[in-house]
Amino acid sequence: MKNLKYITLAFIAVIGLTSLTSCEDEDKLRFPELSNGGFVKFVEAPVFEAGADPTSASFNAMTEDPNGTVATFDLSVSGDFDGTSGDTIPFRSTTTFPFDVSFTGADMASLFGVDISTFEEGDSFEFFGTATTVDGVVYDFQTTALIDTDGDGTPDTWNGGNSDQVLLSAAGLLSAFNYEVEFVDPDEE
Repeated sequence: MKNLKYITLAFIAVIGLTSLTSCEDEDKLRFPELSNGGFVKFVEAPVFEAGADPTSASFNAMTEDPNGTVATFDLSVSGDFDGTSGDTIPFRSTTTFPFDVSFTGADMASLFGVDISTFEEGDSFEFFGTATTVDGVVYDFQTTALIDTDGDGTPDTWNGGNSDQVLLSAAGLLSAFNYEVEFVDPDEE
């Protein structure tokens, strides 16, 4: 008789707990719905050495939106060569993929407003991408991190980035958010 009493109480407790969890208001979910973010990658792994002679050098690559969520993708570039200001300037933008990010030495000379003879072996260009998804979220080349804003040696502020270091730098993911192309011979190591 005593065992039947305990079994009955356990049964009532299970029914009671089950009914309490089924009454949760779905409009007040505790976790946001997750979706694929804005990620742009190279279609194939490019060679980031464009060639030692800037007059004949070229970088050839195509990018894609593997998640199908990018509304716009903007690339800017900063040059590392004699006479550059170091400023980052707009390179190209797109609303469709695949997107060709190829260029020649002459293209870079025109973009930076210099004569191609300004460039020499070892000069390089660093590219920075920004993708805006169809729902308005902006993803860029900046890795999310906590930074020290008050100089006390303790990180205290989020830097505003929303891309993980793994996505931006992991081998095999071929991220096109931040990369550098250099005027060097790809066959020399």
